[in-house]
Amino acid sequence: MEKLHPKLSITNKGFSLIEIVAALFILSTSIIVLYNLILSTNISIFNLDNHYHSKEVANNRIALIHTIEKPSVGNSRTGYMKMGGKEWQWEENFESTETKELIKYEILIKEKGVRKYSYKSEGFLINE
Repeated sequence: MEKLHPKLSITNKGFSLIEIVAALFILSTSIIVLYNLILSTNISIFNLDNHYHSKEVANNRIALIHTIEKPSVGNSRTGYMKMGGKEWQWEENFESTETKELIKYEILIKEKGVRKYSYKSEGFLINE
């Protein structure tokens, strides 16, 4: 019988179970992190889109107040406007100021059917 040399040993080829479990743990953790990043980005884009459209509705109302629909002090108006494939509800309030030359306005915008306002604009108009 031949004896093997003591320095020679049988080498295992492949990965051990612990190495496979560690690799799967790292892979699953990175997938979860990427999924959460994509999800939060989508939510941020949706909120930014709503904010942008509601701001444009407010800007349109301000332009109409300056040109066609002149306000009167102590008056409130509401209405709807379509923009960005959605219907937006707007509410305008006009108040007097310490001087008779200015009217303070407040415009609140929200998506139709939603309770929370998504945009608020305040400012002053010259009382003509």
